[in-house]
Amino acid sequence: MKSFKRQKILNYNINPINTQTLKETIIDWTKNKKKNYICISAVHGAVESVENRKYKIAHDKSGLSLADGRPIYWALKIFGYKNIDHLPGYYVTNILCSIAEKKNFKIGIYGSTLSTQTNFIKELKKKYKKLKIVYKYSPPFKKLNQKELNLIHKDINKSKVDLLFVALGAPKQEIWMYENSKKLNCILIGIGAAIDFISKEKIKAPNFIEKIGFGWFVRLIFEPKRLFWRYLKTNTLFIILFIIQLLKNLFYNNLNDQK
Repeated sequence: MKSFKRQKILNYNINPINTQTLKETIIDWTKNKKKNYICISAVHGAVESVENRKYKIAHDKSGLSLADGRPIYWALKIFGYKNIDHLPGYYVTNILCSIAEKKNFKIGIYGSTLSTQTNFIKELKKKYKKLKIVYKYSPPFKKLNQKELNLIHKDINKSKVDLLFVALGAPKQEIWMYENSKKLNCILIGIGAAIDFISKEKIKAPNFIEKIGFGWFVRLIFEPKRLFWRYLKTNTLFIILFIIQLLKNLFYNNLNDQK
């Protein structure tokens, strides 16, 4: 399996790649029946990697980790990567659905609510009329026992899904993919809030707002109670910890230059 460059940001690794490389990789993995999973990571994930060791391990064991949040994309640019793209979850989801429709790959959905899944499928079908969605499951809000997990594994494999969208939210979806991917005959992609944006159950920021790094602010306007303290903590910590990382890199580079 092809290996990709990895750049450490805070405490986790991100692959600096572009859309074309992502497309080629998905087609290669799917055609060759690779068992793997993809993380799509924002600022919340970067901070989570500092505080949650289980999440960090799960994230860094993925076959690909993509720059979802604009600040993560900018961080890669600061580290000198040029031929890369910002790869947010909703964009990656659409890219994969386009590939699936053209290549006759089968899609599955694990996570979120039944109503959100229904609206998600409805919106996808408007754009990708020949898309094959052969599996969907909305897990209960409890820890599943091994017997229940075995049945889920069996159902997913029986459906012959090629690409499984996992929408449990970070850090839960990354840990779930890490713990279950080897038992599933498909590629898992942690799409998180993309299922809510595509289903139109939540408002997605306009592209020009996202490009200047304020997509989070639009979400905050519509969900202030849920997101205010989370964004205050994660955004502040990310800025502080990333500046510390840059200063450390600068210090060690200066030491090496003096040797």
